[in-house]
Amino acid sequence: MAPPGNHHRYPELKSPLRRQVHAPSPVRKFGFSAFTRQNRNAVGQVSGNALLNGNCNSLERNTLDLRLQCRMDREVIDVDDDEEEVDYVEVISDDDEVENVVAMEEESEKEVSLDGFSVENGSLMVVDDDDDPQADKKSLNRPVTDVCSFEAYRKALKSAENRTSKLKARGFGDFLRERGRGLLRSLRSFFIPEQEPVEDGRSEPFEPLSKEELTAVKDAFSANVHNILVSHENSNIDITVEKLRCLKPGQWLNDEVINLYLVLLKEREAREPKKFIKCHFFNTFFFTKLVNSGTGYNYNAVRRWTSMKKLGYHLIDCDKIFIPIHMNIHWTLAVINIKERKFQYLDSYKGREPRILDALARYFADEVKDKNQVDVDVSQWRQEFVQDLPEQSNGFDCGMFMLKYMDFYSRGLDLCFTEEHMAYFRVRTAKEILQLRAE
Repeated sequence: MAPPGNHHRYPELKSPLRRQVHAPSPVRKFGFSAFTRQNRNAVGQVSGNALLNGNCNSLERNTLDLRLQCRMDREVIDVDDDEEEVDYVEVISDDDEVENVVAMEEESEKEVSLDGFSVENGSLMVVDDDDDPQADKKSLNRPVTDVCSFEAYRKALKSAENRTSKLKARGFGDFLRERGRGLLRSLRSFFIPEQEPVEDGRSEPFEPLSKEELTAVKDAFSANVHNILVSHENSNIDITVEKLRCLKPGQWLNDEVINLYLVLLKEREAREPKKFIKCHFFNTFFFTKLVNSGTGYNYNAVRRWTSMKKLGYHLIDCDKIFIPIHMNIHWTLAVINIKERKFQYLDSYKGREPRILDALARYFADEVKDKNQVDVDVSQWRQEFVQDLPEQSNGFDCGMFMLKYMDFYSRGLDLCFTEEHMAYFRVRTAKEILQLRAE
């Protein structure tokens, strides 16, 4: 720093960089190979004279006056005239020069020497090669910190180093991309509230059974036929060994097993209402009461089955209403699909029974009128005989197909099973009945 009172002797220092800046090449650690031999000799002469005269201020001033000559065979980078300081300069190098940069940077990180100068840890030092370098470093090992031109030049070279292929090889681009992704995630979490992860329920209907569960079902099938295995208090249904055996392969399902399983499906929905759609499951005696073979359609026979006191909800508030249909020796399923405004019929033999859907359309209109005092025009609702559904090829699995139609629909799933799954479904249904819990 100049002595106080003498600062008027020195003109204001400005950056030697003008509107057209030519990046130095080839680039070494700090790019000082761009100096010509003439400049290096001049630097040595200046440093030698300064050492002889002992005038460090003169050394600093003369150092500033040295022109940094660069090669002119590189692309030109324009800098606005009104900018007083250059923050960075981008170096556009050839491929062979990029390789030289990587090779040069593998040299010592501590010191890069020039003729008459030394750069240590990013600071410019003065050294006289004619004398003992160690003695000179001891006497003049002071960084030149107030040289504006050198600081601008150092920033330019630093920016060039950040664009070398060595940084790319170190994964600098991946680091920036990952940092950008992290910023986007943080912004997204700020503007969009986090939601609970949605579990994929497609695998749940096919969860494998444990050895203990398989053993429990096997023991239940082989017990005394008159033993009561489970009793459901709310529905007053008792399941004996004899009744549970209808779930063994090749057997027809009975009313008690079907009705208890439908009760368990409704309890499952009440237990996890966000996971399952809102449904109502009529038992196997409902349709035979509604449509008597002798008297025909009779709403009054089932009017009290759906009171608010008994159910705690109105049927019009449900998404789907399931009605099991027993036709002589065959089980089918009818659905009042309120959400999609249609009546559906599912038969594992792909049969069609329009009279069943007609009776249910009449029932739903009467039910809503009686319980909610609302007139529903069901004449505009569609009747659908579902054809794209799993089929049976034997004479004993119709009951299991009907139960699984209800199970999958109440989950909000497509009917993504086949007849090959029926053996597994029989054992799983027996396990759920023994535990009095549908899963």
